[in-house]
Amino acid sequence: MARSLDPKKIKSAQRALEVLEYFRGGRAEATVMDIARSMGYPQSSTSELLSCLVALGYLTRDRSARTYRPTARVAVLGAWVQPNLFREGRLLPAMDELAREAGTTVVLGNRVGLEIQYIHAVAPPGLQMNVSEGEAASLTHSAMGQAVLASMDRNYMRKLLHRINAESEAEQRVSFEDAAQECDETSGRGFATASEHGGRMIAMLLSHGGQDDGLALGMLLTQEQHETQPEYFVQLLRGAVARLAVKAPAQRYAPTRVAERVPMQMMG
Repeated sequence: MARSLDPKKIKSAQRALEVLEYFRGGRAEATVMDIARSMGYPQSSTSELLSCLVALGYLTRDRSARTYRPTARVAVLGAWVQPNLFREGRLLPAMDELAREAGTTVVLGNRVGLEIQYIHAVAPPGLQMNVSEGEAASLTHSAMGQAVLASMDRNYMRKLLHRINAESEAEQRVSFEDAAQECDETSGRGFATASEHGGRMIAMLLSHGGQDDGLALGMLLTQEQHETQPEYFVQLLRGAVARLAVKAPAQRYAPTRVAERVPMQMMG
């Protein structure tokens, strides 16, 4: 006998999908009340649902404006379906090409609250990926996190670090002074780097039009690759980012501003 489905779970799943489809009609952002009124949902359950989607990385919340908008994770969610139709954008093919050329794992990450979430990863044939899509990484201790932090307005970064440290174990806390110095070094060399997943991640922030809060592209190198030819992989990543770059306002990231790509200079 077939198992009956829980109507409450069905309704929750239906509403989550309907919220994502709500933004498909060209709506850039919306408040809890906008969505509740449009969908006919109770305000309390709508607020809870949106908070859940933020935690999962599908929506991002503007705390000052109290609005929500989809993240890049939504954009890549169904890209594998009929790839000839849905992978025609520049980003995913560029990641495929970079992975083949470099022979290493290429990762797309997006800032979600106080973390970086890996929303898409691709590896060349025959290489096992050590990065899982949906996996979260520290904003202060990951290469992508450092790339995002380096683009931020320093006053906003100080407030963000205060929140991160308040929720972190003592050994994971980072002072503003240390973080600011790391950001200056990241900006100076044009990329961020950190030990991750048994190797070395290098990452750069992608320029964008403000639809996402900190979208970064990274490559996970083996220790041997990092030690023997780091400049080669940095140049590959730099070239991919340059080809994908979209001009954005020349300003540092703040809550109501667009994130600017980290300046990409030649390695010293």
